[in-house]
Order: sequence, then structure tokens, then C-alpha cells
Amino acid sequence: MRRLEMIFKNEEGKSAKLTVEDCREDLKASDVQSAMQTIIDKNIFSMGNGELREILSANIITTDTEAIIEKQ
Repeated sequence: MRRLEMIFKNEEGKSAKLTVEDCREDLKASDVQSAMQTIIDKNIFSMGNGELREILSANIITTDTEAIIEKQ
């Protein structure tokens, strides 16, 4: 499974994270940065600690699951 984590700084100076599950395989840094800037510019999400103000970082988290016991 792939997950995109976008981390912003809000108006109180605290970090706020948005997560997108099962993100596309072909994501580019420029695409993510553009999307994050649009989220800020259009104030798309209202977070509990104020509006999002700045891009801090973005990460793609990859998780693999391997079954070791399965009931037949």
C-alpha cells in the first residue's frame, strides 16, 4: 500500500498532516507541491488549529504486508 502524507504549517505555527491512501504510482514532487499550494491558496480544508499557511514536507509511505499464517 502507498500513502501520501502532506505536512503543512498552520496559522498557529503548528504542523498539520493530510493523508491520501492508495496514491498513484506516478506522482511527481512538482504535482504534489502544486496540489499542496492549491489547498493553501483556496483554503480547501479547515483544520482544528487554524488555516493552512505553508508547505513543510510531503512523504510517500510504502507498506508491505506478508501473511505468515492463513486459515485454510
